[in-house]
Amino acid sequence: MTLTQMSYLMEIYKCGSMNKAAQNLFISQSALSSTIRELENELGVVIFYRSNRGTALTDEGRELLAQVTPIVEQSRKLQRYYSRRSAPEKVKLSISAQRYPFCARAFVEFLHEREDPFIEASLKETEMSSVIEDVARQESDLGILFLSDMTEPYIRRTLGARNLEFYQLVKIRPHVFLRKGHPLAGQPALHIQQLKDYPYVVFTRRDNNFNYAEEAVVGTGAEFNRVVYVNDRATAYNIMAHTDCVSTGSGVLPDGYGDERIMALPLADPVDDMRLGYIKIRGIPMSDLGCRFVALLEQTMAETQV
Repeated sequence: MTLTQMSYLMEIYKCGSMNKAAQNLFISQSALSSTIRELENELGVVIFYRSNRGTALTDEGRELLAQVTPIVEQSRKLQRYYSRRSAPEKVKLSISAQRYPFCARAFVEFLHEREDPFIEASLKETEMSSVIEDVARQESDLGILFLSDMTEPYIRRTLGARNLEFYQLVKIRPHVFLRKGHPLAGQPALHIQQLKDYPYVVFTRRDNNFNYAEEAVVGTGAEFNRVVYVNDRATAYNIMAHTDCVSTGSGVLPDGYGDERIMALPLADPVDDMRLGYIKIRGIPMSDLGCRFVALLEQTMAETQV
């Protein structure tokens, strides 16, 4: 019995038809039938029942299939492994970021620029603690997050303990996110006190450490009687678009990457600016791809900053 015969046997079973299997294998039906007959003669068993409705395994055929399947799968696994080893090295870039639409836009612009025949790029939107862990474990090349005067001492200690460093890209005045038809939408700027009459949308976190909050100014939600917890941007947008819920953040909503139903109004109160930037492993130079992504991120924020 050859590996080719085993592969043919599996294909016929998968297709349930000798004709369809022959098409998938790029051989004639007569050649495939002949191969199976030779295998049946060699083993002294009948593998398939043949009829006008197709083919079906006999009891002996099912037993044979169970024996050959792991052999064929292992062979294919070996082929994939050595094919990858001999293939040209992939261009790789991995980004972890808090849930910012401007990161998504910069990542898309990065992909538009690449013409590499082999590329492996990833963008993971997650909570701040996960961003830090991803970069510390070198699962991501860069992490995108923000600091404020209130959170900076804690976050910088955390980064230092993980051998990470923060590079500021821009300072942004915090804004309020709300739907365009919201009762507060007609005002040029809002005060925090005005927001407390409405439910506040907060991204979930694995712990209750307010230093890891993604919402600017009032990230704990403790100041609000009504708090709505979500886990992703799409859910946050949909909830705010269909209710009077509000949230706070950078206010940077690039066209096509935010939500046309949502608007951003500046906060009038004297509050900390959001210092947006990236983190990386201390002492390891950033790759050319990482540098290019950071440049695109700066460009995106400059073009869309409110």
